[in-house]
Amino acid sequence: MNIRKRLENRGIVVKELLGEGETFRKRWEKAFTDAISLQEKQSIYFDQFLWHVFSYKKLPCFEGKAAMRAFHEENRFVCYLFYQEREEAYMLVNAENLRAEDLRREHDVYVVDPQFTWTYVQTHEEWCGPYFYRKYSQEGFRFNDLL
Repeated sequence: MNIRKRLENRGIVVKELLGEGETFRKRWEKAFTDAISLQEKQSIYFDQFLWHVFSYKKLPCFEGKAAMRAFHEENRFVCYLFYQEREEAYMLVNAENLRAEDLRREHDVYVVDPQFTWTYVQTHEEWCGPYFYRKYSQEGFRFNDLL
């Protein structure tokens, strides 16, 4: 069963955004890695996988079960889902029913909130991820520093 059907079966409204994958990847890069130099990005093969910023420890994040817990605690009424190497993207509404487990069969999939303040990533590697990252809050604290 494809991802769209699995999500719709959970009561999530799925709107396909054809040909928007590259737009989402560029926005993700700007939102989450703007402070990382081009040289650093090249050294971690960022052009291959955006999530290398987590596996190479360039950004502090939750990994594994901790990432899944953090994802489940986020407000996910509306979010976006897109892939590393595919051009389709999806807007998900009523996505609080989206569980990390729903993404386990997906490879290199990214979920973000509409403001790109947090992201959840399921990689194709069994030993890498999943990852959850939240940018600075308005108060200037890092979510990850609180734990």
